[in-house]
Amino acid sequence: MGWGKRAHALSSAVAAARVAVAPRPDPRVAAELIRTLASRTIVSGWMAAVIIPFTIIAYDAAYYPHKLPQGIVAAAVSDALILLLLFALQRYSFDRYPWLPFAILAGVLCNFAEAANLWLTGGPQSDFLFPYYLISFGIAILFPAPLPWVIGTTALLPIGYLVVALAAQEPLGSKHFASNLMLLVDSAVIACIANRLVTNLLMREMRLRIDLEKANERLRELDRLKSEFFANVSHELRTPLTLILAPAASLSRESHGGLEPGQRAFVDTIHRNATRLLQLINDLLLLAKLESGEPRIDPVPVDVGAAVARVTQEAEAYAQSLDLKLAVELEAGGPYIWSGDERHLDRILLNLVSNACKFSRHGGTVTLAVGSDREGIWLSVTDEGIGIAPQDVDRIFDRFVQVEASANRRAQGTGIGLSIVKQLVMLHGGRITVQSEPDRGSTFVVHLSAVPRIAAGAPATQSSAPEVSRVKLEPAVSIAPVPTGVSGNRVAVVEDNPELLAYLSQELGRWYRVIPFQESTKAVDAIVADPPELIVSDIMMPGLDGIALARKIRAAPPTAEVPVLLLSAREEVEAKLAGFEAGADDYVHKPFDIQELHARIELHLRLRAQQRQLREALEQLKKAESTLVQSEKMVALGRMIAGVAHELNNPIHFLRGNLTLLRRRTGQLDGAGPLLADIDESVERITAVTRQLLLFGRKQNDDPSAIVKLAEVIPLAVKMVAPNTPKGVRILQEVDGEVVRANAQDLFQVILNIVHNAVQAVDPETGEVRIAATRTGDKVEISVADNGCGIPKENLSKIFEPFFTTKPPGTGTGLGLSIVQELVAAQHGTVRVESEPGRGTTVAVSLQSGAM
Repeated sequence: MGWGKRAHALSSAVAAARVAVAPRPDPRVAAELIRTLASRTIVSGWMAAVIIPFTIIAYDAAYYPHKLPQGIVAAAVSDALILLLLFALQRYSFDRYPWLPFAILAGVLCNFAEAANLWLTGGPQSDFLFPYYLISFGIAILFPAPLPWVIGTTALLPIGYLVVALAAQEPLGSKHFASNLMLLVDSAVIACIANRLVTNLLMREMRLRIDLEKANERLRELDRLKSEFFANVSHELRTPLTLILAPAASLSRESHGGLEPGQRAFVDTIHRNATRLLQLINDLLLLAKLESGEPRIDPVPVDVGAAVARVTQEAEAYAQSLDLKLAVELEAGGPYIWSGDERHLDRILLNLVSNACKFSRHGGTVTLAVGSDREGIWLSVTDEGIGIAPQDVDRIFDRFVQVEASANRRAQGTGIGLSIVKQLVMLHGGRITVQSEPDRGSTFVVHLSAVPRIAAGAPATQSSAPEVSRVKLEPAVSIAPVPTGVSGNRVAVVEDNPELLAYLSQELGRWYRVIPFQESTKAVDAIVADPPELIVSDIMMPGLDGIALARKIRAAPPTAEVPVLLLSAREEVEAKLAGFEAGADDYVHKPFDIQELHARIELHLRLRAQQRQLREALEQLKKAESTLVQSEKMVALGRMIAGVAHELNNPIHFLRGNLTLLRRRTGQLDGAGPLLADIDESVERITAVTRQLLLFGRKQNDDPSAIVKLAEVIPLAVKMVAPNTPKGVRILQEVDGEVVRANAQDLFQVILNIVHNAVQAVDPETGEVRIAATRTGDKVEISVADNGCGIPKENLSKIFEPFFTTKPPGTGTGLGLSIVQELVAAQHGTVRVESEPGRGTTVAVSLQSGAM
C-alpha cells in the first residue's frame, strides 16, 4: 500500500472517530431551532414591510422630494417581494435549509431596498446609511444560524453598497466612500460577534428548556410507573392478606373446631395485625392516587354533624382501649350541610381522631367540634396530649414525617395520615390549620369549602389506572389445581395465585363441587365445554384477565347465563363498572371473608335457580295454553264432524237399500253389472269416510286398558287391507306373542290406518311393508315400516294435523294419522314417525305391555 492510500485511510479513520465521539444533535433542539427561525422570519418580515416604506418615504420627502415617486416604487417592490417570501414560508417547509428565508429577507430584500434608495438619493455620497445598521442589528439578535450563514448574510450589506458605488462610477479612493464602506464592514463584524453571543445564549436556554421538558416527562413517566407499581403491589399484598385474614376469620368463628383460650388469643393477634397491615396498604394507595390526581369526587349533600357523631361512635372502642374519652360539641345553628364526598370526609375525621388518640395521655379527652363562620363550615379535633414543637408544626403534613422521634416513642405509624388529610381537604377546596403547644395538646381545624374545588374548576378526574401485568415479587409456586367437594353445585374458580386457589378450593369445597383453574385461557375453554352453575374469577391475571374472561363467557351460548363473580384488589368505581359492563354479576373485594363470598355465591345460585324455574313455568304455561287451545279446537271440530257424519248415515243407508233393489230388478239387463259395481264401490268409499268421521268425532272409549293380543288384531287389519293391496306388494308380520293394554277396536283402527297408508306409499311392483312388535321393559313398540317414497322434511310436523294430506284430491281425507294420534293418546301411548324421502317411512306406536 502506497503512502497516499495510507494517508487517505488514516484521514478516513480520524473522520470516523470524530463522528463517533461527537455529540449527536438532539432532534428536539433542531426542531425548536427551526420553529424559532420560522417565527422570527415572519415577525421580521412584517416589521420590514412596515419600516422600509416609512423610512424611504420620510427621507425622500424631507430631502429629495423630486425622487419621492421613484422611492415609493422601490418601497412597493420591496414590500411585494417580502410578502411573496412570507407566503412561501407559510406554504413550504424549509426544514433542510431553515436559515434561507431570513438570509433572503435581510441580505437580499432589505439590502435591495436600501441600495435602491441610495441610488436615488446621491449614491455612495449619501449619508442615509442608518437602514444598514438596523439590518445588521436584526441579524445580530434575530438570526440564530450557523456562523457561515451569518457571515455570508452580513457580508452582503457592504457588498451591496460597493455595487451601488461601482454602478455610479464613484471613485473608489474618495474619502467619503472609504469611510462609509469601513463603517459597514465594522458593523458587519460586530453583528457577527454579537450574533454568536446571542445565539449561544439562545441555544443554551433552548437546551435547558428541552432538558427540563425531558426531566418533566421522565417525572411524569416515573409517576405513572409509581401508580402502576402501587396498583401491582396492592394486588400482590392483598392476595396474601386474603390468605391471612380469611383463614383467621374462619378459625375465630371456630368453623374447623373449638379453640383453646391461648389459641384464640394468637388468632385474634394475627387477625388484628393483618387488618392493620391492610389499612396501611390502603393509606399508601390513597396517597399515591392523591399525588397523581386520580381520586374522584362524588359530591353529595353531607350532614357534617351527623358524620362527626358516626365517626365518634365508631372510634369509641378504640378510645376506651387507650383510657380516653371522646366528646362532641355542635354549635347552635345546625344542621351543617356540606356538598362533598362523604367517604373522604370520613377518612379525614378517622385519621384526625386516630392521630389525636395516639398522642393523648391516658385519662384525657379528645373533643370533636363542628360550627360555621364566614368561610363556611369548620370542624376541629382537639386533644390533651404531648403537643407539637413549634419547629415541627410546618413539617407534620409532609409525607413519612413523624416529629416524635424519641427512643421511647409509644405511638406507631407511617407518617402519612396527616399528609392524606391535607391532600383530601385541598382536593375539596378547603384548608387545614393546626394550633399546638408542647405538653398542652393540639387542635386541628379543617375549613370545608362550600363547593369542592373539582366542581368549581376542571371536571372530576376519574381513576384511570389500567389493569396492568402484575409484578411478581417472587417466583410463583407451581401447584396443580385439584377439584374439591363431593356434593352441591359445580363452581369453577379461576385464580392465578396457587395458594389462594388452593384455599378457595378447600373452603368452598365444604359446600360445592369446586373446579379450580390456574390458567384463565384454559379455564374458558373448559367452562364453555362443560358449563358449571357459577364462576368465581380473579381480575388481574396474566394473559386473559377476569374482565376479558367474563366477556368470553357471556359471548358463548352455553355459558351466557352462568353467574360470574369477580375478585379484585381494585376499589375504584371504574373498575367495578368495567366488570359489570363485561357481564359480571357481582364484585368482591380482596381481602374478603369466606362467609361473605359463600353468601354471595348462594344468592346468585338461588337467583339462577329461580330464573330457571320461572322460565320452565312460562314454558309450561305456554304449552298448557297451546294444548288448551288445540283441545278446544278439536272438541269443536269433533262435534261438527260427528254431526256431519250422522247426517250422512241416513242417506247412505237409503242409498244402499235402493241399490239392492235396483240390482234385483236390473239383474237380467245386459251391461248393468259394471255400472252397479261402480256405484257399489262409490257407496263403500262414502261409508268408509263416514266411519272415519264418526271415529274422529268420538271422545270416549269402552275399555282403554284391556289385554289385547297383537297376533289377533294385526292379521285382521292386514286382511282388511288385502283387497286394496297391489299384487306386487309384500306385507311381512313379526309380532310373535306380544300383548298390550288397549281398546281392541281402537287398536285395530290404528293399525288399519297405518298399514293402509304404508300400502299406498310403496311401489305396486316392488313394495314391501314390515309390521313388527318388540318389547322393551314395560313397553311394547308396534312399528310399520315401508320402502316407499317417504315424507318430505317440511311435512313431518304437519302429518298429524286434521285434514292434512299430500294425496291427490278425492283419494284421502287427511284424517287417518290424526285419528291414529288421538286413539293412541287415549291408550296412554305415544306415536312417532321417522321418514327420509326416497328411503321409506316408519310409524312406531308405543303402548303399555300386557304381559305380567
